[in-house]
Amino acid sequence: MKNKGFVFTFICVVTGIGVLSLIPPESGVELGDHDKWNHFIAYSILALNWTFLKTNQKVFWLGLGVCFIYGLLLEFLQGFIPGRESSLMDVLANTGGIVIGSAIGHIIKSNSRKRY
Repeated sequence: MKNKGFVFTFICVVTGIGVLSLIPPESGVELGDHDKWNHFIAYSILALNWTFLKTNQKVFWLGLGVCFIYGLLLEFLQGFIPGRESSLMDVLANTGGIVIGSAIGHIIKSNSRKRY
């Protein structure tokens, strides 16, 4: 299976996003002052990995929807973590990351098909 690397990285990214989204701020993990960029980059990488995993269009779009719902769920759950809060701007950054990550993935995939 040539996608084993992407499966592994997809699982790592999903896990990493979940852990970093739900740990309390007092945990000592600092990600800097670029919160929205962090969201955008994380979800771009998530969608990019998904794009490389799936070729079936129906499953691809379903997976991107799941990525979006995952981001919504984590934002909702952050409202229950002391020191964290839910943010519509974070949801927008997540969504932008999903759109751009999947677009970059499609560009890369289409360019690699043209070469071979």
